[in-house]
Amino acid sequence: MMRRTALAALSLLLGTALTAHSQEPALEGTIARFAKSWSRGDAGGIASFVATAGVSLDLDGGRAGPLGSRQAAAALRRVFEDYETVSVRSGMIRIVGGTPQRAFGELDWVVRARGTTDTERRVVFVALVREERGWRVTHIRLLR
Repeated sequence: MMRRTALAALSLLLGTALTAHSQEPALEGTIARFAKSWSRGDAGGIASFVATAGVSLDLDGGRAGPLGSRQAAAALRRVFEDYETVSVRSGMIRIVGGTPQRAFGELDWVVRARGTTDTERRVVFVALVREERGWRVTHIRLLR
């Protein structure tokens, strides 16, 4: 009896894990495309991920938002003008639930101020919501 209960619990757990995992490729793909745009300093490309309701930004210059894609691109251009990207890697990516479904991702961004050789590690926190068009960005926060 106990063995059946344990087996049933394990099956339920694995089934839930497989269902959750099958939802992640779209999210992982979105984060990968976002990271590619970020590594190129492509503010317009990043702005193409903005959610219908806009995006809030928490960057070096302070907080703003929600902003439309054009305003977000302008703010991000200022960030990319100050830094030269050394590397960008995807970090943690998680679906956190909710209706509509929400998620977050982190990028490890190694940069140097333009004209210098000293590097600095930054974390780019990205909050997302699932919309009809797929995963869209609702918040971008730059952490030191």
